[in-house]
Amino acid sequence: MRGAILRGIKLAAALMAVCLTLTCRVLGQEYDSIKNECKSLQNTTSADLVLFLNGVIPDEKNGDCVTWAIKKLGEKQYEPAIAVLTKLLDFQRPPTPREKKGFIMHPLGVWDLYPAVGALGVIGKKALPEVLQAIEAESSSATARENAVAVWMEIHRYSDEHSKAVTILKQEEISAKDGATKKRLRWATRRAVAWCNPTEEAACRAAAASSDSGAPLTQ
Repeated sequence: MRGAILRGIKLAAALMAVCLTLTCRVLGQEYDSIKNECKSLQNTTSADLVLFLNGVIPDEKNGDCVTWAIKKLGEKQYEPAIAVLTKLLDFQRPPTPREKKGFIMHPLGVWDLYPAVGALGVIGKKALPEVLQAIEAESSSATARENAVAVWMEIHRYSDEHSKAVTILKQEEISAKDGATKKRLRWATRRAVAWCNPTEEAACRAAAASSDSGAPLTQ
């Protein structure tokens, strides 16, 4: 009787191991199917990925490769890519194979749709000067500017308090030399408050409402 029970336990364990193996394989296949892939860039160096992004105009044909290159540069925290990634803040990745079939796991936000947002956020503080320029520049699209504010706040979430990020934007607004730039920075300062953690919201609102003059705070 005892031997039969032990054999049953061993059989159940073996079946469980097989099921886990199959589950892992299925999950791996599903994971692969929700990514934008680009075989032609698989063995490309980070420097060459930057050259690729600098020389390409994103469209339906190359969108998967542009997405793949952006994410790889972010994963490697490749700082020489900061400038080109900032130029691609308004690039929206194409739908993945699963999304084309109507399978969407959750509502898609800025981090899901705009790969340069995540890449710059991972690179961190070294990206802040370029991100600030994207906020200030007249040439930035509305989407790029909105996404630049998201990156600005995300980077400060890891390194500083959100209220400090808002304070820096406010000081930049106060110090701006022309009315158009000042207006864009005022918008960014107010928009940044929406990205503050609930516990910091009061401090962020106070920073955005400040009218103190002075030179921009150091980052």
